[in-house]
Formats: sequence, C-alpha cells, structure tokens
Amino acid sequence: MPASTQPVAIDVSAVPSTVPSVALRIGDAERAALEAAPWSAADVPGAFIDDDGTTYDPVDLNYRGAFALLNLINSDGDQRNWKVKFAKEAAYLGRREWNFNLEPHLRQKLAYDLMLLGGVAVPNATHVVLDVNGERQGLYLQYADPDNKAFLKDVFGSAAGDLYKAAFDIPNEPKKFALLTYLGPDDADYFLHYDKKLNDEGAAETDYSALRAFIAALNDTPDDAFPGWLRQHFDVEGFTNYLVVSNFIANWDSYPQRPKNYWLYQSPISERWVFIPWDLDATFQTAENYLAPMGPEASIFHEFDHFEGDHPNDEEGTQRPLVRRMMSHAEFRNAYVERYRQLLDSTLEESYLRDRIQTLDELLKPFANDTERQHLADATADMLQFVERRQRSVRSELDTL
Repeated sequence: MPASTQPVAIDVSAVPSTVPSVALRIGDAERAALEAAPWSAADVPGAFIDDDGTTYDPVDLNYRGAFALLNLINSDGDQRNWKVKFAKEAAYLGRREWNFNLEPHLRQKLAYDLMLLGGVAVPNATHVVLDVNGERQGLYLQYADPDNKAFLKDVFGSAAGDLYKAAFDIPNEPKKFALLTYLGPDDADYFLHYDKKLNDEGAAETDYSALRAFIAALNDTPDDAFPGWLRQHFDVEGFTNYLVVSNFIANWDSYPQRPKNYWLYQSPISERWVFIPWDLDATFQTAENYLAPMGPEASIFHEFDHFEGDHPNDEEGTQRPLVRRMMSHAEFRNAYVERYRQLLDSTLEESYLRDRIQTLDELLKPFANDTERQHLADATADMLQFVERRQRSVRSELDTL
C-alpha cells in the first residue's frame, strides 16, 4: 500500500495537458452485489490503479448517482458511475473519496472550472480514461467529494464543522428535498432532507441542532435585521459568486431551480455556513423542457423572486427562502448584479469561454473512441452555441438595469 500523498497544487486557470488512465478491479461477487442494489448496496472491496501504475488495495467501491446511474443501467451496457473510498493512510492525490462519472463531454468539467475561477468552494475536476477489470469504460470525469476532511481542511482551514448533503432523490424511493424551510423542532424531521456527513467535535450524527437553528433564523429573522444576520452567519460572498456562475451556465438541476445538489458546511473558523455546489453536469444546454426550463435566454434573476416553471415532484415545493429573502434586499441584489458584470468581462466572457471549450475539446479527442468522439462533438457544438446566445441574452438584460 503506498504512502499518503499530499494535495496537488492546482492552477485552475490552466487546462490539463493530458488525460490520465486509471483502473478499478472488482470481483464478480462484489460486482453482483452492487448490481442487485445499485442505490443501496453496502460498499464492496476492490482495488484502484492510478496513472503511474500505483495500486491502492484495498479500496471501498460503490456505484454513485441517481438518475444518471439509472440511465446507464437501462442502456444495457456495462458502464457505471463509481465512488471510490481510499484508506486514510493511502489517500489518492490527497483526498480519500473520489467520484468517477461517465462524461464524454465538457459540461461538468467547465462548470467546476468556472466555479473555482469565480471564487466558489468546489473540488477540482479532471477527465480520465477509466478501465474496469481490463475493459475500457470510456471518458470519465474524476472529482473529489466534499465529504472529505482533507478537502475541508485545505479549503476552510478546519474539518471539524458540521457537513450536510442536501436532499434524497433516487429512483423508486420517497423523495426528501432541501428547501431550507423550517421543518419543526425535532431532529428526525430533517433526516434525509439534509444528510449529516461529518460532525463537529463531540456531536452525534443525529444532532441537527445547529442546522435547525440556522434554518429557523433564516426563515424567521425580521426583515430589517436580516441583512446583518445573514452576513454574520452565512458566506454571502461565496454564495453570490455561486449564483452568478450557476445562473450563467443555466444550472437547472441545483438550487435555487431545484432544492437539491448542494452541501452546507459550518466552518468552525468563520462560524459561518458555506454553500458548496454539487453535480454540475446539467449545464450549458440550449434545449428547454419541463425539467430544464432555463436555457440560454433565462433571466439573470430566474427563480430568485418567485416560483417559475413546473417541477416534476410535489415535494420540491415552491419556496426558496435563502435566495428570495436575500434578493429582496437591495444591497445583496446590487452586489449580485455587480459581480455578474465583473465575471461577464473575465471568466464568463465569450471569447475566453470559446477558447477554453475548444482547447478542452482538442485535449479529449485523441483519448475518445468513435462513439465518444461524436458525442463530444455534438455536446461541444451545443455548448458553443449556448455561450454565444447566453452572452447576448445576459448582456441585453444587464443593459436595462
């Protein structure tokens, strides 16, 4: 087993120079256990081999994702999305929990890059070629979990705070969304809506008192006191950065469009809650439908002021108190608009995005098979069209403000 590695210093403004190859090894019985219960199976043992040929054995393996995983299962192929958990003393690239998503496209890669460049706390993401038991699986996106003490320590200076993953939304199970509305004084009413992953020192996994207090104050603090309370208890600047980037890339499958796909971390150092985005693959899409109602012409205030669209689940509700209370105050709304203007002239500028998309596209092509190359070409063309239309739409709206 190799010695623990240190986190790699990342220049997110740069693009990768190659696509590493990594591999998983899993036994037939262990794979069968995952296939029998793809959303609820316990982790199974396996091995991971990195691009340098170093073997990490054992690691814990499982499938990951919900409806993207369902689509892969229904395709009748062998490809799956994976979660790999490494031993504490043998972390991979300084992180213990990693995700591998089949993504022969650039949507989530670029989304994570833009979040980092815009000042949002997210893990780095990079493409790899994944092999499972000697069989090439395809182009996958590799990115670490926030449920990772090394990530929290590096980004926030401490891993001792409470960390929650928002929402429970998997096929054929009752759904629990994370609207940030007050659910009452009992901890049990918050389970699954907010899955507690890490705990501050000495706190039990079932102790939701800190989160309950934050949500109660978020909803009940008088309007005149709300701006001061929010700045004291929440990372407003980071969340504003998130809102700008998320809106620009039409991130329709995350907050505030849907009450899911985010994490909340209470930093022990700042004593403020931090919003961490998650699953950013549903982005940069020109097509619109009832699930993806944004598209390149969406308002920069989409879902900020009132309920829009027609969500597929009644449990998703129509309330979004965090963003709507925040945006009802001119100081926060004006700061959002100003930050939008700044990023639109830097990392969200059309020529910069076109160049970055085309550079990443050229990087992936030599590592793609014929099917992936066509998928990549189609997705890249759609992204380039999206960027052109989105720039025009956003600039037009900002000119009216």
